[in-house]
Amino acid sequence: MKNFLSLFAAAVFSLALAACVNLKKVDRGWDSPPYFALERHAEIEGINLTYLECGNDNPENIVFIHGLSGNVMNWWDQFEDFRDDYHILIPDLPGHGKSGKPENFNYSVESFAGIIVALMDQAGMDQAAIVGNSLGGAIAGYLAIHYPDRVNKLVLSDSAGVKISSTLKAVTPFATPITIRWSGVTSQRQYPGTDQKNRVRADFSASYRDTTEEIPYLKAIDKSLNQIARFDFSQDLPQIKAPTLIIWGSNDKTVPFKVHQVFVDKIPDTKLYVVGQGGHTPNMSKPAEFDCALENFLAGKDLEPCHQIIAEAQPK
Repeated sequence: MKNFLSLFAAAVFSLALAACVNLKKVDRGWDSPPYFALERHAEIEGINLTYLECGNDNPENIVFIHGLSGNVMNWWDQFEDFRDDYHILIPDLPGHGKSGKPENFNYSVESFAGIIVALMDQAGMDQAAIVGNSLGGAIAGYLAIHYPDRVNKLVLSDSAGVKISSTLKAVTPFATPITIRWSGVTSQRQYPGTDQKNRVRADFSASYRDTTEEIPYLKAIDKSLNQIARFDFSQDLPQIKAPTLIIWGSNDKTVPFKVHQVFVDKIPDTKLYVVGQGGHTPNMSKPAEFDCALENFLAGKDLEPCHQIIAEAQPK
């Protein structure tokens, strides 16, 4: 959901003009850029799912779940930092990235969770640490509630699923493939910045534009947005038994910082780590700090030193 909602909100103000614009069907096929690691494919519930996997011989498992309009590249840094010690699984959710985008999939949290469980079965993962950001956090939390035997540790980063934001509530009724296109989801605006990884992510987002893949992608994002806007599992959070780490960017404008307190108050066994100026996706904006907190949590170590390590690494 990197910058998606704020850009989408701006697009809504142009509805009058957007009403005069149609998405044109095109014949140009989608020449998708390669990912940073070997792509794997599986057919799950009739959907061609693209995912990354590595470290199959490692005894501990991690599943990373991206947010709305994201893809496996949202977890690029985490793939690199944890692949030597963990069996890692990172899917493109249905409707996202290079995975299939069928019109008959309902793009709900429940349906996404079922896909993750099926992929874990195929990968031979009986249990895993489940790490989710934004929409991915809602999916991860749902897994911990409804598939507790599959989740040994839970990490929720800037998670959706409780207290719908005023921005999301205001713009969701106006969601259409046209307004979502205007949000920049198929342009380089989706991932601003000049660092190399964000430039690659931005190029991937822009690769959809004016291809046969763009309309199916926009329709899938539209359906996903409408589903997550209605989803609220706050009353079910006390059912989570897995040790849980809550990671939140201090300046998150998409899911405001104060929302983290709902998770901390309701989930029985939680730790909190705040990433200063981490935004909505600290896994991308502050990957070294995010990964330090994640690594220490998984190892049962103190999280506080991660703040000091990062502070010492900053240029003077």
